[in-house]
Amino acid sequence: MEPTSVVGKIVVTGDLHLISPLIIGSGQNEFADIEVIKDSDGNPFIPATSLVGVLKHYFYENSSVIPDNADLFWGFSRKNEQKKQESVQSAFICHDLFPITANIKIRDGVKIDPKWQVAQDTGKYDYEVIENGAKFKLYWEVTLRNIHDQNTFKKILKTNIELLKKGNISIGAKTNSGFGKCKLKKISVSEFDFGNKADVLRWLKQDFSVSKKSLDSDAYPINDNIFYIDARFAVKNSIIIRSYSEEAYMPDATSIQSNGKYVLPGTSVKGAIRHRALKILKTLDIENAETRINELFGIAGKKIDSRKGRILIEEREIIKLEPAIQNRIKIDRFTSGTIKTALFNSMPLWNSDQNTESITIIIKIRKYKKWEAGLILQVLKDLWSEDLPIGGEKNVGRGVLKGISARIKWDGKDLTIEQGENGLAFSDGTHAKELAQLAETLGGKYDE
Repeated sequence: MEPTSVVGKIVVTGDLHLISPLIIGSGQNEFADIEVIKDSDGNPFIPATSLVGVLKHYFYENSSVIPDNADLFWGFSRKNEQKKQESVQSAFICHDLFPITANIKIRDGVKIDPKWQVAQDTGKYDYEVIENGAKFKLYWEVTLRNIHDQNTFKKILKTNIELLKKGNISIGAKTNSGFGKCKLKKISVSEFDFGNKADVLRWLKQDFSVSKKSLDSDAYPINDNIFYIDARFAVKNSIIIRSYSEEAYMPDATSIQSNGKYVLPGTSVKGAIRHRALKILKTLDIENAETRINELFGIAGKKIDSRKGRILIEEREIIKLEPAIQNRIKIDRFTSGTIKTALFNSMPLWNSDQNTESITIIIKIRKYKKWEAGLILQVLKDLWSEDLPIGGEKNVGRGVLKGISARIKWDGKDLTIEQGENGLAFSDGTHAKELAQLAETLGGKYDE
C-alpha cells in the first residue's frame, strides 16, 4: 500500500449556534456600509475559511502540545531551507456553513479617532450583522492516509470539537467587542475504516446513520492565560445605547436590540473602558501610556500600524429594565434658549429598583500582564462606584451603574466579590489580598 493511500474517513456534523451577532463582510455596500456575505439566493453563510483559519490559529497559539505532524492535518504551503516551495494538502476539510435559521439586522456605528478617542466628523456608518440565535449546518471531513498518525489526527479533531462545544471560538469581525461567539451542538461523528468492506459501502452511499455523539479520543490541553471578570450591576437611573429608527412612529432614538432583546454591545463598553484606562495611566504618569493602551485594546486606521488587541468584552442582554419615551428639546448653548423646531424624543431603558441586577459586563484579557490586570481592576472600581457611565446621554445622568457582584479568575484563582450593607464581602480572604496586590501594580509598584 502506498504511503498516500486513503485508509479511512472521519465525518463530523452538527449545528453551529451564534451566541452573539456575527459580521463577515462581503465587500459590498449597496444597502449598508458593511454587508455580510450572502449566497446567490441572498442567504447569509459562513465561509469555511473563516472558521478553519480561527481554529488553526487558536490551536497553534494555545495548545500546550504541538505534535510534529500537525501540519499534515492542517496542510501548508511554504518554502523549505533550499527556498523551494513545498505544499501539502490539508487532511481536514470543512464545508461552507449554510443557515438553518438566520436573520440579518442593520446596526449603527461611529468611527472613533484613534488618537483622541472621539467621534470623527462624518464618521457615522452602518453595518449588517447576523443576529445571535442563528444556526448553521457544520460538516467536517478528515481524510486518513497510510502515512498519517491517526491518533494525532483524532486528538486535533477532538480539540477543535471541544473548543466549539465550550464556546471558546469567535469568528468574523469585531470579535474583541463580543461579536462572532459560537457554540457547537447536536454533534454526530461517523468513522469509516476502508479496510472494512461494510464501511467502504457506507462511505460510497454517504450513509452516516452509524454514528456517535463524541469522538473516542482525548483532546490536547489548551493553555489559556486569561484574566477574567464577570461583573453584575444595577442601573441607577436609566441607560440608552442609541439605535436610530427609520419608522415615522418610532422615537428619534431607541436602545439597541438583538434578536428582539435589549443588549449592551461590547463596542459601547469597550470604548468607555479604553478611555478611562488611558486616563488612569496618564494620571499616574506612566510612560508610553497611549502605546500601552493600543497594545492592550488594539488600534486601526489610516497611516497607522494596525494591531489586534488582547482584551475581549462580550455583548450581553439587558434584563429587568423597561423602555419609556422621554420628550426633550435642544437648547441653544449661546442664548440658553430653546431652538425652534428642535423637539426630539428618546426611549431609554428605566429601572424600577436601584438594587436589581440588570447589566452584566464580561471582560477577558488574553496573555495578560500583571499591570494590565491591575489597570482593568482600577476601571472595574470606577464602574462599581458609579464613576464611569456607559452608553449615550451621559450628560443627563444616564448609564450610571452600581456594583452588585463580580467573579474574577486569574492564574488558577477564583474570587467572588459581593456588595453588602457593610461593604464588600469576599469569598476567599487570601485571594482577596492577592487581588489587591495585583491592583496595586499601577500605583508605585508598576510591574512590566
